[in-house]
Amino acid sequence: MKEPTSDTAYRDSAAARMLADGLASAAGERGLSQRALAKLLGYKQSVVLSHMALGRVPIPLERAMQFADLLELDKRDFLVAVLIQRLPDVDWTAIIGAGAAREKASRFVSGLETIARGKLDSLDAGQQAVMREVVADRHAGERWLSVHEVPTVARLRELRPTIKTEGLSAEDNEAIETALKGLSSHEDLPSIF
Repeated sequence: MKEPTSDTAYRDSAAARMLADGLASAAGERGLSQRALAKLLGYKQSVVLSHMALGRVPIPLERAMQFADLLELDKRDFLVAVLIQRLPDVDWTAIIGAGAAREKASRFVSGLETIARGKLDSLDAGQQAVMREVVADRHAGERWLSVHEVPTVARLRELRPTIKTEGLSAEDNEAIETALKGLSSHEDLPSIF
């Protein structure tokens, strides 16, 4: 196998993305710093994890299961991703099969298509754009509006058309906070919307 020569040769690999996501989750959800994780993995310097997560160096195949355990990654998926990263020219589906992964993905896609009442590729451009954003954002739930929030945000967008691109000004934020602060029930709320 010919080794990639670029310092970001593995950047676009699923293994590097999974590792980066695992490091971020360990830090955010369990408070484990990259330095602490490196120490737990037996590395003297944490920069080696950064290099792997950025795709500058490959993830060691012999350590894949240890990484998956520590970072709480799906072991099979991570191992397959590392195998593909290390040996991209091998047809891994012929060797290990893609049955379980394909079945899991198929159930997910089929569920979405049931909700959409059609194939996902038949969604309009706006729906597809939203789905791409959701998939690209690991914290999409923080940006998602509930059905009850939609009228309020729609009204804000109507009153402040630049909110989507520039947000609200400090004055507008302060005015909203002042209007809502100290009110004990919904009946006390002024009709600002």
